[in-house]
Amino acid sequence: MTKASEKRAKSTKAIGKSSMKKVITIPAIRGKVLGVNVYRGFGRLCDLALISKADIYDEKSNPKGTQRDLSAAHAREAHEYVRTRELGFWPEVFLCARNKTAVMFVPLSDEYPDLGLLSFDLSKINKTSAIAISRVDGNHRLHYGDGESDGFPKVEKTVSFCLAYDLARDDEIQLFKDINKNQKPMNTSHLDSIEIRLTPEELLKRRHPDLYIAEKLGSDSKSPLHGRVYHGGKKPSGVDIPLRALKTSIEYMLTRSTQLPQLEDAEAQYLVIKNYFGALKQWLPNAWSEPREYIVLRGAGLWAMSFIGAHVIDRLLQNGKFTQADILKILESGKEWDWSKNGDFKGFSGRGGALEISKRVTRRFQDESRISTKQLLEAIMKAK
Repeated sequence: MTKASEKRAKSTKAIGKSSMKKVITIPAIRGKVLGVNVYRGFGRLCDLALISKADIYDEKSNPKGTQRDLSAAHAREAHEYVRTRELGFWPEVFLCARNKTAVMFVPLSDEYPDLGLLSFDLSKINKTSAIAISRVDGNHRLHYGDGESDGFPKVEKTVSFCLAYDLARDDEIQLFKDINKNQKPMNTSHLDSIEIRLTPEELLKRRHPDLYIAEKLGSDSKSPLHGRVYHGGKKPSGVDIPLRALKTSIEYMLTRSTQLPQLEDAEAQYLVIKNYFGALKQWLPNAWSEPREYIVLRGAGLWAMSFIGAHVIDRLLQNGKFTQADILKILESGKEWDWSKNGDFKGFSGRGGALEISKRVTRRFQDESRISTKQLLEAIMKAK
């Protein structure tokens, strides 16, 4: 009997033991990836979760750890995704065998020595507190997969994995850094664009009215933002407002307003918001012709416009008004501000900056039926 045959015989016994949960055996292929020795194969998520552990870095208690801290929310989302999706996909889970005695690879034949059975000895894996097989990449996907946590059933679906071996700890940490450093985040506007493509219009209106309105502001030929909204991918000339930024701006407007959410049809909400942006264009035409020189259509300026819009629209809807002319009248009733990038609001950033801009601007608004907030404050103080 050859050595390979003897190993296969031992492996057969190991497979028998796997039913007793002492050994988990998975078909695999042996090879190298850029100089790293690896086994690759397909296994049940619950098994991969059972054999591996995350080595969480802690400055005091585990200074040699490799993994970032777990985000429970991210892990829950991963578990929900794999559990509920009939059609889905994950990149392979990347593990590292630190205890070589806990892992055994047996070729299926002498002719193909790199095709075989990969066995994991659970008694050796669980024997000590030391991590026998670490999770280099995929901790959030694996965390709830074993079914050991209440409310998270075991996931028996098959996923792909890669198991490195003969790696020094510093090499493992280096690979963790390389994997995470080299991943370019997906453009969020592109992800929103895919959501639009995959969701029927009526469903999008109900589930994501902010995204529906943002997309329509860019696609409607009658919209003041027509052709200016960037959906990801190659950026055409003249397209200067990211879909995600506009979606967030509309979300702020809808949540800040008391009247817009009462218009239960997203189409009605869109028509009012379109009128608002049309009035903005009339009020601040230079921001449309020279957008890079002004803050109105970008960053905190765009978000400020959403907060201002919620204030103006609420005033009008309460009086049964919503036209572009009505909106423009209120916008022009206040102070004349310098909206250039070096103007009155230079240095304002983020949501906090947008709120402060909105507060300053809306204080000065007037209309036929109301005095400005500033005038009201002065009247109250005079009555002391």
